[in-house]
Amino acid sequence: KTYLGLDGYQVRSEKSINRYLTIMLVNYTYCKIYSNDSHHFNTGYKAAKKDLEKSKVIYIYEAAANGMSIEEIFKSLKIA
Repeated sequence: KTYLGLDGYQVRSEKSINRYLTIMLVNYTYCKIYSNDSHHFNTGYKAAKKDLEKSKVIYIYEAAANGMSIEEIFKSLKIA
């Protein structure tokens, strides 16, 4: 729960509980797929996080190489 940023998430209704369980199930499944042979959620989570960071760096590099300004890159990443 803490790894996924949901440690402060509160559920007060059936809809919230279902939403929370769905989010957890999807995240758990995604991370288990990334874990390959280790069968550990944490291994998959770290691998998925590392791949996401790599893809961001590649995107920034390619955008800069194609002449995109830093402000345009910030806007496209929604961090401007």
